[in-house]
Formats: sequence, structure tokens, C-alpha cells
Amino acid sequence: MVAPGILTFLLLILVSGISLAENSMQSTIAELSPVEALKVGERMYREGILSTGEPMQALVQGDIPVDSTMFSCVSCHLRSGLGSVEGRIVTYPIDGITLYKPITNAWNVRWLTGSKYARAMTGVLRSAYNDETLAAAIRGGVNPDGKVLNYAMPRYPLGDKDMALMIFYLKNLAVKPSPGVGENSIRYATIVTEGVSQTDSAVMMSILKIMAGSNKPARFSMMALSSIASNPEDSISTGYLNISVARWELKGSLASWRSQLEAYYKKEPVFAIVGGISNDDWRPIHEFSEENRIPCILPITELPVISASDWYTLYFSKGLYQEGEAAAKYLHGTGNIGQDIPVIQVYRNNKQGLAVAKGFEETWAGLRQQTADKWVLRSDEPITSELWKQLTASKKQAIILLWLDSKDLSLIATLADTPDRKMMVFVSATLLGKEMYVLPEKMREIIYITFPYRLPDDFAKSEPSFAGLTRSNEYPAEYPMTKAKMDLTLMILNRALFMMKGRFHRDRLIEAIDMMQDETAIPLYLRLSFGPGQRYISKGCYIVKLGAGATPKITPVSGWVIP
Repeated sequence: MVAPGILTFLLLILVSGISLAENSMQSTIAELSPVEALKVGERMYREGILSTGEPMQALVQGDIPVDSTMFSCVSCHLRSGLGSVEGRIVTYPIDGITLYKPITNAWNVRWLTGSKYARAMTGVLRSAYNDETLAAAIRGGVNPDGKVLNYAMPRYPLGDKDMALMIFYLKNLAVKPSPGVGENSIRYATIVTEGVSQTDSAVMMSILKIMAGSNKPARFSMMALSSIASNPEDSISTGYLNISVARWELKGSLASWRSQLEAYYKKEPVFAIVGGISNDDWRPIHEFSEENRIPCILPITELPVISASDWYTLYFSKGLYQEGEAAAKYLHGTGNIGQDIPVIQVYRNNKQGLAVAKGFEETWAGLRQQTADKWVLRSDEPITSELWKQLTASKKQAIILLWLDSKDLSLIATLADTPDRKMMVFVSATLLGKEMYVLPEKMREIIYITFPYRLPDDFAKSEPSFAGLTRSNEYPAEYPMTKAKMDLTLMILNRALFMMKGRFHRDRLIEAIDMMQDETAIPLYLRLSFGPGQRYISKGCYIVKLGAGATPKITPVSGWVIP
């Protein structure tokens, strides 16, 4: 019987793109079963930890010893082993296919991820590795032809057992496509949860259908790849890449989502989850993706998981949490908040209010500011004019953060009834939606709005179809916001597919997006920033005010605040 822990790891191996090569099915490797050997090899490759649990030793610049947990293989060669490019530094592929076959000029073009990478790869020729020459390269930094490798690559003086485990892991790394990939096809899923408007859902699905190939220009041609691939049996080689997108609908409580996801995935495994939309907490889907190593690319949610270490879900931003962060950074930057000026957060005890309040509170504490007071309202607690009066009864000056929706702010003008009080009032554009445009005029001078998008005038210039919506106070609104986000998703995913060059591995999908150049010429956000481990691609937020009149102009009072 297979131990439960080993069985779990075997399933992860199958979904993450590491498949046991047909010629690597010996009964034991360094006295371990193949599954156990892959588990230990992965830890060596990713974390720099030996089979004994001790750190691997690495030698840099020839003979300087360092702890390999700081110089692990994954740092440069990435999880897929398919290499990377950063500036002028090119890290070559070390996956199981590449190492054991010779590199030719035709092969060089195949690994193109951009013109710089192609030029860097040109002329890098070598014979195929075998186990003996690969061990020599890892230990001593020489290739199969005796040429010394660049000293930027550490040397690892591994013992025989650990060397066998490392070689076995590399031999099986990225040798077969991930689940959800067919000979000429990729299956994706997208997720819609209960409570999402039919308009939003329909817009998202219409754009995903375009990606799936209902229009010929949206299909990804592999003809160029077939003409240059030196090993066409290892990649899709002819015709079009046919893409399908399954719709996974989640209903009921969040506690039931996991079992629904497992059922969908068991019925038909997918390569990645693309898009998706929910008004609720994304955490159950995030955890499903993380534990099964399934990429989840740019879901539409204001309640993402905030994590510095999770890897498989890429978000547009930190959502409402990020607006709280931006408010804290802006207030700190003004530099005129005395200890005698109270800072008060007012929010309901629901997921949306807690998210933005947590973003402010954690950032505020990190800036070593005074602890903000809290007014936490029950979900059914009515807001009356008396409540506003109580809020400022003994405070001549205050900073009040009202993380509430438009219904709760219907009586906000009460705060301005006493003219001798000075205050700054913060609200969230996301929580208010288009109702932010009808905030009382007599309050607009003291109201500061966290605004996590490109300014409307700039938005209209870069996306003319949105100009009319902006003028009619429908920015941001459900339909254009969903469309704009899905358009970005489609653009990013198509670029990633091109960069993968037929090596369709889940980790490689994430890595391809990580290697993209930052984007500024886009309509929705001021900037999209990519990079290894960056799981929130829009990191900023404006602080804005409203002008006068029924169609007020949005005026920034800050630059693009980056928390």
C-alpha cells in the first residue's frame, strides 16, 4: 500500500508537469522509490536542502562557500527548469529534454522569449549531457565538451547519493506537458460564483469564447514552431492550438466550494483557471489552486488572498486591502498628522469592510503611527444622522475613514453641518461604485477617495469606447470594468502562450508572465508590473477628489501611491 503522504506527492507530480520518464522507472534511486526520490530532488532543487535535511553547500566565484538555500537552482533556472532572461543575464534550460539532447542553432530559436533572448542563445552549442557529464557540470562547472560554464552559476559539491537524486529530478523535470494539454489543444476552466450579475458573467464568458477560438484571429498558430523545433515530438507541431474553456459554477456556502472544485477537476482536468469572477472571498479557490499546483490567472475579485509566498494565483491587485494601504501611505506622506488628531475607521463587520480596514491598519502600524480607533458596525445596524453626530461629538479635528457603501453614506452630509470642525474623510471608489459621483457637494472639499485605476480622462484617451461612459458618470461600472479586465487577461495569456513555445507546463505559464515587461500603455491601470514572485500586477492607487456639479471631474491629490 502507498503511504498517504507519498500518494499526495505523486498526484502533485502529475499535475505540476513533472512526469516519470519511461527510462527512469528503476525500482530505487539512491535507495529511495522513484516518487520519494522526486520529492527529495525537488526540495534540493527548490530549497537547497540535502536528503539529510542539511543545507546544500554551494561555491560561487570559483571557491567562495555559501549556503545553498540562498543560491538554489530554482532561483535562476525557475521551477520549470526552462530558464529565464533578465536584462543581459540569460539562464539556460536544464529540463529533462534539453539536457540530454545536443543544442543546435535550430534549437536556439525554439527557446525564444524575446529578441534579446534569441540573440543571447545564438551560437550556444554543445553535445548532449549524460549522467556522468551532468554530474561534472553540477560539481565542477564544465559542459560535456569540457568548456567552463559561466562563474555566475554556483558549483555544488554533492555526494554520490544526493547527486543521483538531483540528476533523477532533472531528468524528469518538464519532460511531458501538464494535465489539460492534448496533442493540439489546451483545456482551461473559468469560475463563476453565486451572486455575480448576469451582465458581468456574460461579458466574461463572451471574451473567453473569443480566446477559445470562435474567431480565427484569436487562435494561436503553431506553424512557426513546427518549422524550427528540433524535437517536434516534444511539442505541438501542426495547425492551430485549439483552446476550450469550461465554466465551473460554484454555489452555496464557501465551505462547500472545495468539494465542488474537486468534482469539476476530477471529471476533466484543466491546464489552468483563467479569469473567473466572484463577489465573495476568493480564498477557497486560491487554496485549491495552490494545493493542486494549478495556475489561476487574473480572477476578478476584490477579496484576494494576501500572501507573500503563495505562487499559483496571479491577481490584478490586492483589491480592497490595497485601497486601505494607499490611504495609510498617503496620510503618512502628508507629514502633518499630530498625535492629538484622532484617526477613526468606520466599517461594517463584513468581508469587504474588514479587508479595506485591515489594509489600512497593517500599513499604518508598519509606519509606526498611532493606533486608529474603530467603529465596527453590525451587518444590520442602521446608520442615522445621530450616529454621525456621535462620531464627531467631542472631536474638533479628525481623520475619518468611512469604508462603507453608498447606502450607508446617504446621510454623510451630517458630518459637515458644524462648520468649526476640521476633518479629512476617506471613502473607497470600489465600495461606492458609480455612486461616488453623487457625494454631497458641500462635503467634496474634505472627502478623499481611494481610486485604484487610471484616471478617467486618461482612460478615455487610451480607450475611446469608454469616453461616453466617463461623461455619464458610469466609470467605474460593472460592464466596462469586467470587459477591461478580461481584455487584459486575454492579452497577457496570449503573450504567455507565445513565450512558452509549445512547452506547456503549468509552472512555465506563471514564469512566462513573470518575465513580461511592465506595461504602461493600457487603459484600466496606470501600470502593470511583472516579475518573479509578484502576484499582484497593479500595485498602486490614486487619492482623488470630486469637482463641483452633477458631472464632477475627478482630480488627483496624490501621485500613483504605491503601498
